Amino acid sequence: MYPIINKDYCKGCNLCVEVCPKRVFEKGMEITHRGYYAAVVKYKEQCTNFKIPNGGKPLCEICWLTCPEHAIEFKED
Repeated sequence: MYPIINKDYCKGCNLCVEVCPKRVFEKGMEITHRGYYAAVVKYKEQCTNFKIPNGGKPLCEICWLTCPEHAIEFKED
């Protein structure tokens, strides 16, 4: 599993960038269609949940819990 950011919801607050212990996220440099600099997933392989098998329970969801816009989801490979 790895995090993805839904740019339809992200308002570029960058809380995910600040709280991630593995530094998976990075501040965005491109403006979305909503006019925000949405954060980006830069290093998905560093995510604590990356090596969890499909259907497994995530070990860390601090980015997901912190996001005020609910813009972060976890995707299975």
